[in-house]
Amino acid sequence: MATALFLDCDTGIDDSLALTYLLAQQDVEIVGVAATAGNVPTDVVVANNLAWLELCRRTEIPVHVGAQNPIASRLRTAEDTHGPHGIGYAELFPASTPPSDLDAAHGWLRAADDHRGELIGLVTGPLTNLALAVRADPELPGKLRRLVIMGGAFG
Repeated sequence: MATALFLDCDTGIDDSLALTYLLAQQDVEIVGVAATAGNVPTDVVVANNLAWLELCRRTEIPVHVGAQNPIASRLRTAEDTHGPHGIGYAELFPASTPPSDLDAAHGWLRAADDHRGELIGLVTGPLTNLALAVRADPELPGKLRRLVIMGGAFG
């Protein structure tokens, strides 16, 4: 049985590799991808996620549009490191699949309810979407099997 995983990311070079690696795993079922501003702005992250999923022929995985800005500070992106579109200087074809109508915080909540006690949350970008989801449902952490966070700092 595959492990249900919800990925919350700011798809730059590193998260692009993580996403494509996870897509290749037979024992992982990605049930949703949340996009958040970090390496690049949210709209670019959404476009990257949709393009990677389309390239990998996995358009059934919903991409949830997340927070445009952090909750308590100003947005600082890293195009100097990750390139103008977050994926170095690679160019992806624009996806024809639209993002989910459900925003990222509510994507977290739905995934946790649909896979209660089994879902692994993986956050490789800023924690804004997760924070908004916990604000909406403080019981969210208890609904997860595990939460994995790749912490970091800017500057």
